Amino acid sequence: MTAPAIRPGSSGLRFVRLSRRAGFLAALLLLLTPTSAAADVGAVASAYSDLRYRGVSLSDDRPVAILDLSYDASSGLYGALSGSIIATSHEGVKPLGLTVNAGYARHVGRRLSADVGVIHSRYSHYSGVISSRSYTEIYAGLSSRFIGTRFSLSPNYVGMAAWTLHGEINGHADLTPSLFVDGELGALVPLRGRAYSGSTRGVWDARLGLAQRVGKVSLHAAVSARGKGNDVYGSPGHHRVALIVGVSTAL
Repeated sequence: MTAPAIRPGSSGLRFVRLSRRAGFLAALLLLLTPTSAAADVGAVASAYSDLRYRGVSLSDDRPVAILDLSYDASSGLYGALSGSIIATSHEGVKPLGLTVNAGYARHVGRRLSADVGVIHSRYSHYSGVISSRSYTEIYAGLSSRFIGTRFSLSPNYVGMAAWTLHGEINGHADLTPSLFVDGELGALVPLRGRAYSGSTRGVWDARLGLAQRVGKVSLHAAVSARGKGNDVYGSPGHHRVALIVGVSTAL
């Protein structure tokens, strides 16, 4: 995918502004969340050969490094902040994306939990995203111990479709105490606005992954795929099926 031209230096300024906003939102979330001994704060550093989201490369098929920060309170409120950098072909390491997520989860019965939330992401022009480089989604989902479902609604999704709805079924299982498998099957449907060819056809996406824990490090491998409909994303330049490998560790 080829990104529209951006004035030199503008992406850095935008990332500084977004970082300030994200930091403010994260701090506000922590202030509004009751302090509890049961609260969980986490940090994970990762590196992957590609950053795929719903079958589409957000890193232009290039390696990325990611830092994820999370906060879960016993009240059910949670928040997360994720930043990524990309290894470009000619300019070295550059900022890629920043994501802010906040939501609320609670049990609904003995075996089910429900959550609702909002997520906002922004990507630099080093991403493979051809059009909108920022988008917001609100979501709601149900999950049990091994399987869950989620619906996400966006008024400004990546690509040319203005309003979109994404539904997914995801699951995970422990094969051994240190080997895990997880997967996802979803579909993205444009609700309003036209894509590149004037079509409003949806597109499916799927992912199947394995994670092997070795001490404090986890090794990852996943196959990511999406359907033939590129109209929503406008991304004919990327393979629809890809193998992604990576490594992560809790800090």
